[in-house]
Amino acid sequence: MGFQFNLEGLLRVRESFEKQEEQKLGVAIAELKRWDAKIVAVREQLAATAARLDELLARGAIGADLHLQCYERHLLERLEKVLAESVSAALAEVKAQQTRLQAAQRKRKILDNLRQRQLALYLLTEGRRDQQRLDDTFLLRRAHRDSGKGAA
Repeated sequence: MGFQFNLEGLLRVRESFEKQEEQKLGVAIAELKRWDAKIVAVREQLAATAARLDELLARGAIGADLHLQCYERHLLERLEKVLAESVSAALAEVKAQQTRLQAAQRKRKILDNLRQRQLALYLLTEGRRDQQRLDDTFLLRRAHRDSGKGAA
């Protein structure tokens, strides 16, 4: 009879759960990258707005233009702050998902190690049985050969 691991079904469930957690981590990382890209874009817009404001000041622009650029900068700074909070939340989610993935990996590895130990024990036991069969066959042949010599 071949090797059978009684907890094979549970091991497959653990492996499946680990894959799900890996996928969730990938989604969380993608979300973090999306927020990072948005905040980078807003920071570029802020830099462009600051450059336009400097240019307007250097040209001696009228108050309405300056006011509009300042208001745009203010809105972008508020947006940057909101995005920074979203980045922080996404980063926290990535870390939490990493923790969940590590827990799933530990649970799967425990079962995998148990399976490996049981397989090693099975192979050792089978090896001993095979050796015992060989020894018994050798002893039977020797006994048969020796009984044939005694009769002659």
